[in-house]
Amino acid sequence: MKKHSASILLILTSLVGLGASAVGQKQEAIVTVPFSFVASGQTLPAGKYSVSRVSEAHLGGLSIRNSENGVGVFVLVNHFDSYSAASSKVTFEQVGNVHYLRTIATDDGVYAIALPRTINLVAGTKQHDDVSASGTD
Repeated sequence: MKKHSASILLILTSLVGLGASAVGQKQEAIVTVPFSFVASGQTLPAGKYSVSRVSEAHLGGLSIRNSENGVGVFVLVNHFDSYSAASSKVTFEQVGNVHYLRTIATDDGVYAIALPRTINLVAGTKQHDDVSASGTD
């Protein structure tokens, strides 16, 4: 029951986020990721992604959408640093063969994405590396 409620909440949050994005579409960062990765619990394929804020609040969340196939997710931001990056860039936490989205750097600043709790357990027993990919604004 909790899982079902969480799914509904995530869908509603995504819909609200998409509405806010359509109304206040501002800056959009474009990044190319050369490997599949996990964001918001979903595995996304390698490709070119657009990243945009879904609200005026920096911690309001981000929309990440694959420009080639339209697949996308809404990610919650747990920390924001307001210094701008020279170019758009995403970083990943790699555990085994899985890449987890960790940060998104844009002209706006750097958005940190919370890692799943299970990764902390796995990270304690396996080696993990930071990996990054970059793009254009």
